[in-house]
Amino acid sequence: MEHERIKLLLEKYWAAETSLEEEGEIALYFREGDVAPELEGFRAFFDYIEEENRVSIGDDFEKKILERLSPVRRFNFGLVAAAAALLICVSSLFLVVEKPAPPVVAIVEVRDTYDDPEKALAAVRKALLVASRHMNEGAGITEKNMDRLNNSWQAASFK
Repeated sequence: MEHERIKLLLEKYWAAETSLEEEGEIALYFREGDVAPELEGFRAFFDYIEEENRVSIGDDFEKKILERLSPVRRFNFGLVAAAAALLICVSSLFLVVEKPAPPVVAIVEVRDTYDDPEKALAAVRKALLVASRHMNEGAGITEKNMDRLNNSWQAASFK
């Protein structure tokens, strides 16, 4: 029965749904119990997890880190900053001194769409008339909205 419970707990473990107590039960099973043959392959994994849990950084960890960082503290960051500024200045010269692009010349061939100048004039007049009507509509809408805006300002000033 214990093997079946461990199988269920392992399914929950792989789905990341176990509690700490259930994970402890799994670890205890693989550490001390009689492991079923079909679960024997997982023993190495849980032994590794247990071994990694025993690793600690030690009391002198901070001292070791500071010893390793001490050469970095003596490093002259002013010199690095000056070198970086010089590098930026020199590289910006390459960006500024560019050859100008040759001018682009477009060749456009213009042809009349009308053979008769009277028909062309009539088409232009029609297009201008349509544009004028739309512009007048826009002016009317603007004037109407300005009247509404003025009325709302006047109503607000009396309150």
